[in-house]
Amino acid sequence: MDFGDSVFRMLSALAVVLGLMMVVVAIARRVMGTRASAGVDAPLVRVLSTGYLGARKTISVVSVAGELLIIGATATELIPLGRVRPSTQAQAQVEEQMDLEMNTRHSAS
Repeated sequence: MDFGDSVFRMLSALAVVLGLMMVVVAIARRVMGTRASAGVDAPLVRVLSTGYLGARKTISVVSVAGELLIIGATATELIPLGRVRPSTQAQAQVEEQMDLEMNTRHSAS
């Protein structure tokens, strides 16, 4: 057996292994489908806005599972300040912002 035959056999085996891996990935994506990517596309916690009050002191509006919370933050702790029951207009703006960010993220990929 010469060197050329060994290289050919090695490259052929590598091509077969890579091909099988691609087939397995394609089947896994088809089977898992939206279940696997739902968590990636829809984050559970989102910081919608942050206001700075002073050195290391902020107030943030955070969306957690669709509910809006107001959180105060210092250098050492997080303080729950309240919940917001958004009007339909504010809720529509939040959803529009989330959709815009999702579209931007997908177009950047």
